[in-house]
Amino acid sequence: MPSRLSDRLLASGLLPAERLRAALARQAVYGGALDTALLELEGVDEGALWSALAAATELGIPDRALCEAPQKLVNPDGSDALELDVAWSIRCRAVPVGLKDGVLQILCGEPVARAAIEAATADLSIPFALFVAPEIWIAAVQQAIYARPMEPRLVRLFARVVGAQPVRRWQAAHLPPPPVLPPEPPIEIPPPRQPPPAAAAPPPSPAPAAAKRQPPPVPDKAEVPALIARLEAGTDVAASQAALVAITKQDFGAKPKRWAAWWKEHEADDRMDWLFDGLSHKTTEIRAAAEQELRALTGEYFGYAFDLPKRERETARSRWQAWWTERRPKQKG
Repeated sequence: MPSRLSDRLLASGLLPAERLRAALARQAVYGGALDTALLELEGVDEGALWSALAAATELGIPDRALCEAPQKLVNPDGSDALELDVAWSIRCRAVPVGLKDGVLQILCGEPVARAAIEAATADLSIPFALFVAPEIWIAAVQQAIYARPMEPRLVRLFARVVGAQPVRRWQAAHLPPPPVLPPEPPIEIPPPRQPPPAAAAPPPSPAPAAAKRQPPPVPDKAEVPALIARLEAGTDVAASQAALVAITKQDFGAKPKRWAAWWKEHEADDRMDWLFDGLSHKTTEIRAAAEQELRALTGEYFGYAFDLPKRERETARSRWQAWWTERRPKQKG
């Protein structure tokens, strides 16, 4: 269903109709807010988007400090001061960010769930004011206030909009620390078995150097275009698809157009990001393969297991990815 933002963009002439249709189609496929699809397609810049959201919702644009340094309201004993919990925040696409001049400031996504927000805040003993913000900022502030990890898609977009280094610092500051695991119990090694009194067999001759097992090759993302071309040509389709799945930790079957569209969007990504995305894949085998490769590459796992319930998997995956983001090799230049 079109939002008031889409009507505003058309009426103002800020966005051509065909670009808006593309953004609405992307929103239908990938979900999320229309403003997220617009930023991903670079239909409008962030500043123009804030202005369009404010005009569409008739809400103000918040002070940037409220977004960059949100404050959670708590009682003296440390408990939540308001009954505006994370479930309410997700349902209403809204999040309280602090007090200013005695007024509770609440960020809202578009379309604004006015009735639900007003119903939840009706019993508050303090006045409140609503401000509009893009979905990436709502998600970032939810992470800061409720320790709710941002989706990988929004993290990537957030980094593109505000910069990779600020987002890495944000992730490091607002993701909860990984749990401290108890030490593994010591393993008792049994004494070696004594050989029988009979004459021992001669030791086996060493295997030739050529027969020694070699480590498996590291998948090379540069192979992706050639593999997609083999799919288009109908050459070794099953083998080409299997190789693409192994490299990308995605699976679009034997459909070269879908592979090509994915490659166009993710060609510049670090392959480690593909592996972390693979941890969230709907296919168990892909999650297991991504976990195995990441464990081998990082020596960590932060409690992730491919067969855990989705909520537990995503919490562990977010911690693991935030840890890697903070430690990944810095690019030169």
